[in-house]
Amino acid sequence: YDKQKKYGEAEPLYKECLEIMRADLGNRHPDTLTSMSKLALLYKNQGRYGDAEPLLKDCLEIRKAVLGERHPDTLTTMNDLAFLCVNQGRYDEAE
Repeated sequence: YDKQKKYGEAEPLYKECLEIMRADLGNRHPDTLTSMSKLALLYKNQGRYGDAEPLLKDCLEIRKAVLGERHPDTLTTMNDLAFLCVNQGRYDEAE
């Protein structure tokens, strides 16, 4: 649904997936963090930056703690957060 830009149909599925992952695997599990990131990117694609940013920030901090600062997933999340800032014209924060 996301790639088809059917965001209204995709969002409840992403949210349900994240809730299940959190309940079954915990907040720090890599699969939970992937679900969190996907929901954040769905929000970003809709221009819902205020909803996306806290999810990406949480995801980044947990990935740094769990995977390390140089892990590819951590760097991807850092990049996603930087693009979110760029999309809002917050270039200083994106650097």
